[in-house]
Amino acid sequence: MRLSLVLLVVLAHLFTATAQWGGGQLQVGTVISGNQTGRQGEYHVEYWKDNGTGTMTLKEGGDFSCQWGQVNNILFRKGIRPGSKQQVVVYTADYQPQGNSYLSIYGWFENPLVEYYIIECWGTWRPPGNFGKKGTVETDGGTYDIYQNSRTGPSIRGNTTFQQYWSVRQSKRTEGVIFCGNHFKAWEKAGMQIGSFYEVSFNVEAYQSPGGRADVHVVMTTEDEYTNVLQNPRFDRTGSSVFRIQSQRGLYNALGKKISLIPERINVQNGHSVLLNNTQKNASGIFFFVPEEK
Repeated sequence: MRLSLVLLVVLAHLFTATAQWGGGQLQVGTVISGNQTGRQGEYHVEYWKDNGTGTMTLKEGGDFSCQWGQVNNILFRKGIRPGSKQQVVVYTADYQPQGNSYLSIYGWFENPLVEYYIIECWGTWRPPGNFGKKGTVETDGGTYDIYQNSRTGPSIRGNTTFQQYWSVRQSKRTEGVIFCGNHFKAWEKAGMQIGSFYEVSFNVEAYQSPGGRADVHVVMTTEDEYTNVLQNPRFDRTGSSVFRIQSQRGLYNALGKKISLIPERINVQNGHSVLLNNTQKNASGIFFFVPEEK
């Protein structure tokens, strides 16, 4: 299969400068260092730890950065509640863990109570350990191993016993597109019951880790919208646009990393940089690469 590059541009005016947090207004750039939940635009934000130190810095849209040190267990996440089987996540991350850590899609189901992970990358230890494999799923440009286990501990319903579901990528990556529904369908096919959705989040987690950091850029959408923007490149009234790149000249990703040879880079307002084809030179904002399978 050939992967073509599609430029997903999320215009800056889609995002507000403040976030709802515990009933108050927070500016983008707020640093959180204790257990909290809240909202930032359409995204739900959660920081949870049992001990150790860590900070989470809120950025525009689904973006955030985090760092931690000497933790037993800590989670930093942004996502959609309740989410659905339609969820698609486009992401890129500068991920620098020490010891045990996961870069993943994370969430919970209810009735039955299940904590789940779609693991994209990890630190020194590949989760989830010595649990029996229930199968594999081919999706998102790779192969994921499927696992299930039972755990007793903290949950969204207090300390209790619950199931954990895992899709663990066989090879690490730190950027790409995740079709969450493909994993959910594979779990059901393997006999793993899925109840009602509580959340679908992008998650950075560390477990018994001496330290680490991550800077992530995330857009969460649905399969219908993802397909729509690929089939209908446009500027629309929502401010979301997609440009098909017709040449192989290359571009930069949202972190400024050079993908391949690049003919031009255009600096625009608010300090962002956007790379465009020859026919469009008026976009601004944050962008991501979406690998489209052909």
